[in-house]
Amino acid sequence: MISTLTFYVWILAFISVFVSLFWVIVNSVANQYKKSNPHVKVFPKVTVVIPTWNEEKAIVSTIKCILGLDYPRDKIEIIIVDDKSKDNTVEVVNEFIFKTRVKNVRLIEHEKNKGKAGAVNTALKEARGEFFWVYDADSYASKELLKNLVARFYEKGNDDVGAVVAITMIRNQGNLIEKMQRLEYVMTAFMRKLTGTVNTLHITNALSLFKTGLLKKVGGFDEGNLTEDFEIAMRLRSRGYRVVMCEKGVFYTRIPNTVKKMWMQRVRWFRGFIYNNLMYRKMILNKQFGLLGLFQIPLEVFVLITVFVSVVIMGINFVKEAVNLAARVFLARSTLFEISSGSTGQFFLGLNWNFIFPFVVVLVTAFYLYVQAHRYVGEKWKFYLPSLLYLFVYPFFRSMQWMHAALLEIFGAKRKW
Repeated sequence: MISTLTFYVWILAFISVFVSLFWVIVNSVANQYKKSNPHVKVFPKVTVVIPTWNEEKAIVSTIKCILGLDYPRDKIEIIIVDDKSKDNTVEVVNEFIFKTRVKNVRLIEHEKNKGKAGAVNTALKEARGEFFWVYDADSYASKELLKNLVARFYEKGNDDVGAVVAITMIRNQGNLIEKMQRLEYVMTAFMRKLTGTVNTLHITNALSLFKTGLLKKVGGFDEGNLTEDFEIAMRLRSRGYRVVMCEKGVFYTRIPNTVKKMWMQRVRWFRGFIYNNLMYRKMILNKQFGLLGLFQIPLEVFVLITVFVSVVIMGINFVKEAVNLAARVFLARSTLFEISSGSTGQFFLGLNWNFIFPFVVVLVTAFYLYVQAHRYVGEKWKFYLPSLLYLFVYPFFRSMQWMHAALLEIFGAKRKW
């Protein structure tokens, strides 16, 4: 007789394979067409906002990167908004402006900390560019990225585009934690390509480009939001605007280099996901939003619910098996080794076809997409320890991060940048 746990695993495996095959088909269709190769015919003015908080070490190189882009310098306006830094960020920026005599770089200081969204909104009020580029202080863009982002707005049929996002990769790939996250960023870039193909892309991130007038029209960024970049994308989508990918050019960002920093960053992201999906719950299963409302968002909500249910079910079964094992040890007065090599060993062998087979099927489809993701970003896949950790260990930690985020939201923990 099939147990409830086995039935649950098979159902999840079936859904996972079905969804994976859908993305495999989308990828094969997308590969029939070449990546968009936008051609810049006009160079509108772009306001670049750099929200900063304690960025004295990175800010100068970031400014130089922007000024060195393959884009007319007189068409770039850089606004640095310091959100009450505790280091020498303000002094470093002022010294750079004084020494270089650049006229298109200016600094605005906050009298009190307002968070990233507040810093961005301060620049939005002062922006004179037709486009508004949110630029993280610890990131840098490839030389051609800005002109290609701009060009996407002028492509035929893109009148309803509200934001353009770029491929995101990481700058620091030193230790094991960073290398494992690199694989996550590769998969994320690939999935954004796929969701962009079927018009279900609904997230913006660092170095996303917006229409300045549109941002002002919808009220700017939500200053009380943990993930203001996700919220603004959801708001644009809810009002009929599209978010599209720019596949020419890359921007690089710094990532957490310790487990603690990575954990807290992901928890913040996941709290933002939960909060914003509740805020825009009207989009769920709403045919007005096409595949985004009928497939993409419901799928993400389903995955979130599955994480919680799986943790509970697996936890209950783990405790149950642990209690049974302890009882058998006590009653039989055997050693743990004898028990584990006897009935427990037979038990796990008996689970092979029930658990391992669906797991292998899911793993094969996931591995295919994993390899395709590396091809998409132009990197060669290699089988090494970070790959194993990402495939087999990281999903467990990710589930725990989701649980942590959910508990913080349930108990109303303070949201801060």
